[in-house]
This record gives sequence, C-alpha cells and structure tokens, in this order.
Amino acid sequence: MHPNRLIVPIITTLSLASVPTVAQPLEPLPGIVGDAQRLDQPTAEARFDALTALLDDYGLTYEVQTFSNPRATEVGPAEGRNLIVDIGEGERDLVVGAHYDAAPLEDGSLSHGMVDNASSVAVLARMAATLSNESLDHRLRILFFDLEEMQLLGSAHYVSTPDAQRVAAMVNLDINGYGNTVIYGPASNDGNTEVYDALERVCAVGGHGCLRFEQFPTSDDRSFQVAGIPNISIGLLPSDEARQLHGLLNGPPPGGPTPPIFGIIHTPNDTANHLDASAMTFAYEVALELVRELDRSR
Repeated sequence: MHPNRLIVPIITTLSLASVPTVAQPLEPLPGIVGDAQRLDQPTAEARFDALTALLDDYGLTYEVQTFSNPRATEVGPAEGRNLIVDIGEGERDLVVGAHYDAAPLEDGSLSHGMVDNASSVAVLARMAATLSNESLDHRLRILFFDLEEMQLLGSAHYVSTPDAQRVAAMVNLDINGYGNTVIYGPASNDGNTEVYDALERVCAVGGHGCLRFEQFPTSDDRSFQVAGIPNISIGLLPSDEARQLHGLLNGPPPGGPTPPIFGIIHTPNDTANHLDASAMTFAYEVALELVRELDRSR
C-alpha cells in the first residue's frame, strides 16, 4: 500500500457515527501469525522462497509468472514473480490478490513487511486452502503479486496478459494485520458498484464494522481499475484509527492526528509484534464471505 499517493480529498456521503464496531472472532485461526512471520526475510529471493514453502505446506499448486522490472537499475530485482493458484473452473474468473513484496527502505534494506503485507498474504493462503474444498461457479484465481511497492508492477503485468479478459471482479487485500474495522475503497471509481454492494451486504449480514472510503491509498486494485475490471481494496484498522485515516483522505480537511499506521508501514517498525491473530481471522472471514457473495452474484 502506498499512503503517499493521495488524491484530492472529497467528502464522503457516509456517516462515520453509523459505522458499527463488533467483537472479533473468539477463535483465531491457529498459526496464522506464524504464517505471516515466515515472510520476514532479508531479501526478495528469500521472501519468495518462504511464500512458495507456505503454499507447498497447504498443498496448493501454483504457477510462477515472471516479468521484467524496468526499474531494476534503480531498485529491486531484475525480474518480478507473481504466484498464481487456480481453484475450480468457470467461464469467468474471480481474482483475489495480495502483494507479498516488502517496501525498500532508505538504507537499501527491506522492511520486515509484516502488516504491509505479509498479514494479507497469510489471510489469502488460508482462504485458498478453504476455498479449494468448495464448489464455485467461477474459476478462482488467488494471486500473490510481486513488486507492488515498485509502482504496482506485478499487477500491471497481470492485467496486460490475455488472462485479464476473463476477470469478472478483483478483490485486493492490503494491510490486514490488526484492528476491528474493515476499510475499503476507492468507491469513487467507475464500474465497481456491484462489488461494493456485495461487500456491504457481507458487512450488514455479519454486523461488521465497515467504513467506505471515496479515496483510498493506492494498491494493486488500481491496475485492474485502469484495465476496466471491477475491483475493491480491503484493509483493516482499529475503529478510531480508521476514522482518522478517513478524515485524512476524504475530509474534512486534514489537521487531526496522523494515523499510527503511517508510523508502521514502509518503516523498520513493520514487525510481527503488530500482528493480531483475531484481527487476521476477522479479515479472513470477511474476505471469504465476499468471494462467496461475488461468486453468487457476478
């Protein structure tokens, strides 16, 4: 996620006071924080190896999609590698994605990248394991994107391939390490009404705290938006912090406290001590229900 790529704020039509806050699941998924911690590696190569080992442990078959990094002389490896897990069959695809790369820091090292975005990778791996045992009307494509932190290169490559023509909708997971409120956006983009309606049904049925953003930090959903594919990006924060971020990005004009998330992501502070198993399980349950709802409705 790129917090510094902000669009001029506009006023949302939602009432922040109307956003419910509910308890998170009492039974967190065993080992989900440990799954995320496996990606805490010093190099991009080691992070890739850790992810493939995690998918192997869940019995998931994957394809490696390579692409060149045009910024390789400036930063990052010469090639990026997306990982694709296909589940089921169907004429159209539902894509659920999360980037697994970590942000480069000023000293040339990598962020630990636990909240941004190993938390979502661990959630997505569990979703893949669960949905592999279900019958869906669409082919489900679980995509672990590389080089999101370098101008969305992995997702931009994916939407340039013929496979993108099959995509009915894309769900992006970014920043799902702690909190009790689902944040989602950017609702101002055209063509996403059905996807947003589906999430809002999930939030209403579950009684979840969910906050819609007209403007939202940039992530891999934007590549799909540029390609004309319906999409949504989902994150998780505590309710007070979600409201702070909403005010910063969507008005009234900035002036309040800076949300703590900005002191974590893209810094050496993005460590596993910020991860909460109950929160990650909450993100897993919401995203899982959204995929099922989209499978029924798209």
